[in-house]
Amino acid sequence: MTATPRRNANHRLPFRVRFWGVRGSYPTTDPSTRGFGGNTSCVEVDAAGRRLIFDAGTGIIPLGQSLIGNREARASSSIFLSHTHIDHVIGLCFFEPLLNPTTRTFIFGLGTSRNPLASRLEQLTHTSLFPVSLKEFKGKKEIYSLNGNETIHFPSGSDQPVVHRAGSATAETPNELTITTHKSPAHPRDGVMLYRVSYGGKVLVYATDVEQIEGAYPDIIDFASGADLLIHDAQYLHGEYHSKDKSKKGWGHSTIEMAAEVARKAAVKRLVLFHHDPIHDDRTLRDIARRSKRLFAASVVAREGMKISLL
Repeated sequence: MTATPRRNANHRLPFRVRFWGVRGSYPTTDPSTRGFGGNTSCVEVDAAGRRLIFDAGTGIIPLGQSLIGNREARASSSIFLSHTHIDHVIGLCFFEPLLNPTTRTFIFGLGTSRNPLASRLEQLTHTSLFPVSLKEFKGKKEIYSLNGNETIHFPSGSDQPVVHRAGSATAETPNELTITTHKSPAHPRDGVMLYRVSYGGKVLVYATDVEQIEGAYPDIIDFASGADLLIHDAQYLHGEYHSKDKSKKGWGHSTIEMAAEVARKAAVKRLVLFHHDPIHDDRTLRDIARRSKRLFAASVVAREGMKISLL
């Protein structure tokens, strides 16, 4: 990411995606997985000159380190959590901007009045688990609890995001960065948050940790409808999910076939398979890539360092 991105011919700033962590469940350092990477979920989006980060798995650690000594380290970051399972938040403890008093970080994710997101994240740094509490992190931070019916705007000329709850006015301009949220029951216990990012006439949908039902969830299909890029959970092979001895049904994740079905029904332009099982080595993921193209031609398997430009 550059500190002063160039505007394109339409006077819009870039809309780019970079993958810093693509694994699910736990990170892996097995040499056979190096080609696709071993860090857990973290996707960086550069849109309208803003740094958006989706999930804070171990992939957010090298992302944060890459900002040290860079002018961008002083710019604000906005982190959007799909949920607070450990593989999606463990990197927060080591995200350099949260430790730097000159930076500002906005954190968004599932939370209720009885159990706000801030309380959930403070459990991550409880004294029995971590030596420094979240409240003691030196970086400036604001934490927002979401319920899945919000529209988040990033107005031009302002560092502060504006959160509109369901039913409130949400006036948009064509070049304004907007994120809409949707809570899905497709992951065990508390559900999972999906995000739809719109900027410059292009749309990115982040939908990880979803276990699709037969025919796919209609609300997820609708939420992803027409997206230019859909990042979708595809942790399991068909045989693993339906295994008689070690079935993965109910574990909260989809198969390649499920992800491709959503992409087809939602008429998205491109599909990225994401949240790889840590036991899937490079050879397995290359096989998955070939198989996925037969199911949905415009598909690709996420790997660390992969970059995609939407604008």
